[in-house]
Amino acid sequence: MTSSASAQDTTPLEGIVIYSANRTPTDAAKVGSSVEVITERELEARAQTYVKDYLETLPGVHFSQAGPGGTSTISLRGTTGGYVKVLVDGIDVSDPSSTVTAAHFEHLLVGDVARIEVLKGSQSTLYGGDAVGGVITIETKAARKLGFSQSGGVEYGAYNTWRGAYTAGYLTADGSNISFTVQGVNTDGFSAAAAGTEDDGYRNLTFSGRGEYYLSPSAKIFFAARSTRANVELDWPPTDTADSAKYFQQAARVGTEFYLLNGALQNTFAVQAMRIERDGFSSGARTYWFEGDRVKAEYKGVLKFNERLSLLFGGDWEETRARSSNDPSSRFSADVASVYAQLMAEPIPGLILTAGGRIDDHSNFGDFSTHRITGAYLVPGTETKFRASRGTGFRAPSLDEMYTNYPPWYPEYGNPNLLPEESESWDVGIEQGFYNGRFKLAATYFEIDTLNLITFDPTCGPPGVPCLINVPGVTKREGVELTAAAKISSGITVTSGYTYTDTEQASGARLARVPRHSLSVGLDLRPTDKIQANVIARYIADTLDGGAKLDDYWLINAKVAYEFTPGMKAYIRAENLLDEKYQTVLGYGTPGLSVYGGIQFALPDK
Repeated sequence: MTSSASAQDTTPLEGIVIYSANRTPTDAAKVGSSVEVITERELEARAQTYVKDYLETLPGVHFSQAGPGGTSTISLRGTTGGYVKVLVDGIDVSDPSSTVTAAHFEHLLVGDVARIEVLKGSQSTLYGGDAVGGVITIETKAARKLGFSQSGGVEYGAYNTWRGAYTAGYLTADGSNISFTVQGVNTDGFSAAAAGTEDDGYRNLTFSGRGEYYLSPSAKIFFAARSTRANVELDWPPTDTADSAKYFQQAARVGTEFYLLNGALQNTFAVQAMRIERDGFSSGARTYWFEGDRVKAEYKGVLKFNERLSLLFGGDWEETRARSSNDPSSRFSADVASVYAQLMAEPIPGLILTAGGRIDDHSNFGDFSTHRITGAYLVPGTETKFRASRGTGFRAPSLDEMYTNYPPWYPEYGNPNLLPEESESWDVGIEQGFYNGRFKLAATYFEIDTLNLITFDPTCGPPGVPCLINVPGVTKREGVELTAAAKISSGITVTSGYTYTDTEQASGARLARVPRHSLSVGLDLRPTDKIQANVIARYIADTLDGGAKLDDYWLINAKVAYEFTPGMKAYIRAENLLDEKYQTVLGYGTPGLSVYGGIQFALPDK
């Protein structure tokens, strides 16, 4: 496990718990996969707006976005959104009606988030298709103090931007709890088109909640739910236009967890449902619409034989559906039934091995099998950890890629004859701590190979008509991630992370919007108990888009906070202090120097 290049305390390898790597709580020292963790302390310390603002400071993670509120695409070790599974409180929030089945990061606010884990590499064995590049799990805030508690904040700043969040929770003595969050952002924005002159605004209102009720010390029922409504002003193509879009998502998950065999067997049953609606407008008239939904049922079991041997097993069934204005009379669907198992063993002290496999039965493509093996060795009596993992995965074509046409522009866009993409990935790394975690170094080499890459071909259809095809050969992504952290004193912490990513398609061309070099450096200062400051600097270099090289750039953000009464802080936050003029998508604008002021509160004080 490595940490983000941002303001946070350093800690020893032992004692940190990872949830995503094995889908059960696992000590970080026993995890063979590459995992990044963003804690609630770091989220509050930086007080930024979107989940992606935090993710993009992590090694191997980059975002490109087409203006304020516009489509935001992740690059995780060179793989884009269709290869990354995103779960919020266990809910798959990806959009089955989108071009690829991917999460809309541009609408994920951070006001209800308590923890983020980024699990890297092919993870289809435990998470199914679309987990080729990795898995991002987001845990929202739960009540952790007995009785009633509340937290939140309000902020105002650049581009006439208002942002607010409020969370209320209640915790009982037996552990039963419930919490709800309302949060939103409203901004006049800036021009989505880099050459534009009119501002493009964005509005988002999100409700979320979660809870657990203990029927007994060994059994509980739980729920999680969320709803997001957003309005975006767009420039398409990247020139001033009167285009806009509306986005609406609702999702929920309910289930039960109970133990059998004197606590040795943990069982989790859950069902979830999600629906997304997207509408596009030009000069106020609706010109297109998309609808997507998902239903899923799942079971997970964890059988613990002893302290050194456990078995994870389970199965799930999922159906996705999509419909659009391109063919309003048709609703396309696909379903997948899956079973999986993973064995975790510690044959000798400090050495942890996992091996697992999965079989997916896809309604359109039949059976696919995937596997994953990992190893971790924490040298006894030291702070040295070696780790390695290897996994396979597959990505089935999205419903949009197979069936959707776009008259009159791309009447042959959808291709029902597409084949799933298959992948193989591996990484190997070392983590070295010094002085009981005060100083840490880590290095990781990774490689992800993809077969049957699905791509857009402007010449594959009838003369002048583009469509989607599978490209023969291997698309390669490989690179190195380096991280370092130092707790110089109780009030000074420095962190850094560097990633080199090289991509190559079968044709020899590089993949678009994947920077070859990215660097993050973080400084956290706490000169007194009441004053806290942090600075994050990021450098992005050698990125291609649309056949052109984007300008390299530095981004520096800073925040200073003062606790004027227990549990309440006032702060000033600045982004892009150098007022860099840069682009992450060719032709689309990005914010300049931006200053915000706000208040955060947590009552009772944490």
